[in-house]
Amino acid sequence: MKEIKLSNGKVAVIKEGKGRDLFWAYRNATDPADIIRLLITRLITINGEPITEDTLDELPIQDAMLLIRVFTEFYSPLLAERVSSA
Repeated sequence: MKEIKLSNGKVAVIKEGKGRDLFWAYRNATDPADIIRLLITRLITINGEPITEDTLDELPIQDAMLLIRVFTEFYSPLLAERVSSA
């Protein structure tokens, strides 16, 4: 579990995902870029409340980008390391 403070003071929490979350995202994605988006909506809460795609769409861009970056680093530390050292 990882906590992220958003610009409005709310706290987003990334919970531990399971294979079923990944496979659900693969089944429901209409585009490869949707996979991360779907995983974020499934595995992140803000102030204890689940988020929707609409919630994600309405976040300030800096918060949306922060969630994507931290989520990616949390679930793909080796990938994030390679990108940041390039």
